[in-house]
Parts: sequence; C-alpha cells; structure tokens
Amino acid sequence: MIAEKARGEKVRAAARMGRHGGGPLPILGRVLRDRGIITERQLEEAIQHQVLYGGRLGTSLLELGFITEERLMEALARANGVPAADLKGIQPEAVAAVPKKLATRFKVFPCRVKGKTLFLGMVDPTDHAAVAEIGFTLGYIIRPLIVPEFRMVQLLRDHYGVDDRWRFTDTRRPLTPPPAEPLDPTAAAARIDAAATRDEVVAGALHLCRCFFRRVVVFIVREPWVLGWDGAGDGVDRARIAALRIPLDVPSVFQGVTRARTVFVGRPGPEEPTRRFLEVLGRKPVGTAALFPLAVKGRVVNLIWGDGGSPPGAKRELGELMALVQKVPRAYLRIIRVRIAETRSAGRESVKAKGETKTA
Repeated sequence: MIAEKARGEKVRAAARMGRHGGGPLPILGRVLRDRGIITERQLEEAIQHQVLYGGRLGTSLLELGFITEERLMEALARANGVPAADLKGIQPEAVAAVPKKLATRFKVFPCRVKGKTLFLGMVDPTDHAAVAEIGFTLGYIIRPLIVPEFRMVQLLRDHYGVDDRWRFTDTRRPLTPPPAEPLDPTAAAARIDAAATRDEVVAGALHLCRCFFRRVVVFIVREPWVLGWDGAGDGVDRARIAALRIPLDVPSVFQGVTRARTVFVGRPGPEEPTRRFLEVLGRKPVGTAALFPLAVKGRVVNLIWGDGGSPPGAKRELGELMALVQKVPRAYLRIIRVRIAETRSAGRESVKAKGETKTA
C-alpha cells in the first residue's frame, strides 16, 4: 500500500512537471543516451545540475565535462533536424543586420547573409514564432542553424554586449503568473512545497523570508562567483540585484558564509565586496541582518540575505525561519527526483518501442 501511494505521488508530480513546458525528457538527452555518448548516471547528474543552475541540458553536460562541444553540436543538429552553425566565418554585415534588441529577446545570432537569406544561429530553431517575427521585421528569409546555449551566451556577450546572466535562466518556467504574496510563513512554506521549478522555489523562498525581514535578496552560488538573482522588499531594485557579481576569492561576508556553511547574523564588515553590495541595496541594514547558506548534497547553491528584521535578541523568530527555509533544498531534491524518474520512464518507453519495431 505504501509503495503504491509513493508511485502515485511520483506520477502526480511528473504530471505537474509536464505542465511547465517541455516533454518528459529533452530529445537531446535521448539522442545522447541511446547512442552511448553519455551514460544514464551522467544524464542524471546533468539533470541535477540543470535544476540547480538553470540553462539547457546540453550546457550542463558540457560544464560537467561529460561531452565535447563537437559532439554536442552534432547531437543538437540531429535532435532538431537543422544544420549546426559554422561560427568560423561570421560576417560583420550579418551581425549589423540584426539589432541587439532582437538578438537579445530571441537569443539568436546572425552568422551570414546571402542575398535575401539570413542564416541565423538559434538556441531553439523550433521557435517558429521567432523565425517568423525576425524574418518579417528585417525583410529576410530565415534559415535556422543550431548553436549550443553556452556558445550563444558568448556570442551575444562578445558581439552585442549582452549580459551572460541569462545562462542561469530556468528553462522550465511556469506557464501561469505566480500567486499573490503569501501573508504568513505557513502559506509561503506551502508554496515552496508545491513548486515544480527552481524559479518557483526561489519565489517561495523570497515570500517566506519577507515574513521575517523587510528586505531579502537571493543569490546563486556558482564558483568562483556569488550571483545576484532576485530580491524583494523596501526599496529593493531587482534589476540592480540581478547585475550583482560578487567574487568568492576575495574576503567578505559572502566568502565566509559560503566556505564555512554557517549563518551570519550581525553587522557586515567593511570589505569591498560587502560594501558594494550594501551600496546596491541603497541604504544601510536596519535591525537584524542575516546571511545564510542553502546546501544540496553538501554543496552551497544559494545564499539568502535579509535585513530589517526583529531586534538581535529575538532569536526565536530567526530559528523558526532557519527551520522553514530548509524546505528549499528539499524542494530542489524533490524536483531532481521527479525529473530523473521522467528520464528513466522515457528510457523504458524507448526500449519498448524499439522492441516492438523489431518484432513488427
């Protein structure tokens, strides 16, 4: 009975995940696994990496060293049915033909122009709406070419000056707008428990911490940097928070909390990275200031800053928050388990389909 209930929960969780975009397993993952280019274990590690750090599956595989760029390009071309872009002969006139606004919005890069045909590198060449809008706007016939996400990040940065932070975007964003801000910790915690994507988890964590602090900032820890991701509260400028990049090789409160995996409570020190962060916040912390780590399998993946809370002596409330915020890493692990379960299910279906084809 317990096993049946657990299986039912997995099925319902997988159904929730399916509503947030994408099939059970990206075609790329099936192509690489079925051709023996990556192992099942490597695919599962890449899924965990993707859940925690966003981006596409191919980016995670490459960053983990499980695949070469050449193999990734070949697999992407096969999975999407379009040629891989040749990035050795980029034409300056092609780059000039596509405005930064369009390149940034659709994550595309113009490789070359031939007459009225624009050969356009794309992270997602199946985005027909993007192809149609770019072609109509610029007056070109568009020929899509595949470009891996990590390479597109570099191309847009080098040729258009686009910030490379979008590499960490959660590719499984919710299709519906988030609910109104919870009014109490219980509702905020329930939102974390119900989250189906990393960004939904982060949104729930922001709401939870706002029940205890007037200003809250969530960071992604990606060595050797701490990257500002989102913030909420009095006077918090989310755009400025998103532009934060704090080095971990320089002494600061961020380095101390990340390295020691301990909670900081008190007045921040005078170190340069800390001082710059406080300048972005706009004014000095009021009341209790805290910085605490969130770890998954022993690795710190997020830091959360809060200030403007209760007086330093009110440790009870901070203790309550520390207990509730542990729902965040548990939510990450749950999402990872669901996506790995989807992967295994897709693998079984693929083997079954091949067997049926052979016997037909």
